[in-house]
Amino acid sequence: PKAPAKTVGVLGAGLMGAGIAQVSASKGHKVLLKDINAGAVARGMGQIEGNLNQKVKRRRMNVFGRDETLSRVTGLDNDGNWKQHFAKCDLVIEAVLEEIDIKHRVVKEFEEVLPAHAVFASNTSGLRVTDIAKASKRPENVVGMHYFSPVDKMMLLEVIRTEKTSDEAAAIAVDAGLKQGKFVIVTKDVAGFYVNRCIGPMMVEVNARLQEGIGLTEMDKAMRKFGFPVGPIQLGDEVGIDVAAHLVPNLEGELGIRVGVS
Repeated sequence: PKAPAKTVGVLGAGLMGAGIAQVSASKGHKVLLKDINAGAVARGMGQIEGNLNQKVKRRRMNVFGRDETLSRVTGLDNDGNWKQHFAKCDLVIEAVLEEIDIKHRVVKEFEEVLPAHAVFASNTSGLRVTDIAKASKRPENVVGMHYFSPVDKMMLLEVIRTEKTSDEAAAIAVDAGLKQGKFVIVTKDVAGFYVNRCIGPMMVEVNARLQEGIGLTEMDKAMRKFGFPVGPIQLGDEVGIDVAAHLVPNLEGELGIRVGVS
């Protein structure tokens, strides 16, 4: 990119948001971690500090490194002067609830505050980035940045381009991901992007086999023996059944019978 992101804002201090803030701060970004209230921000900051403390305990990081990383993260809520901070932000990554109305509200609210060059990235896993960008006055600055949980351990990052995403916005997102230490792939804005487009049909087949009587433990054991790092049942638990339940309906419109379940 012509102007790489120096200050990264993260919206939502939950499991994903705090993880994104941690990997960003660990690699030198100045980070603004925002949530709706001080309690939520404190939980996110506590997650980051706890993860870094584990690294210190295992001698993968020294105390100075931990403190330096934490010093790069500024926690913000609705009661403070968060607008002044975000007015200098280069890249914002939202990790709020997977509801299109909520994401639209967030896009509109932050575009009133962010500088014109700022890139707005959504950590969506099931919504089309094009649909999220419909609320934007600057759709050329909107991209998807789909991380995987836990963010501090999972290496892959999907950067999703819509038809309106500019080359510079995509480059800023890819550059930030590489700096975070991620293995970055760029995908089109299609249902499921890359990873879930692969996992979705597989999970439909898994569900069909379970209904035929194969046991949960037996299924996971067979898949691990085949070469998968974790079995699909364990994967479903780790991703969350609620998230997985949104996945297949999202894919059916484009993949049809390949993910349809009778």
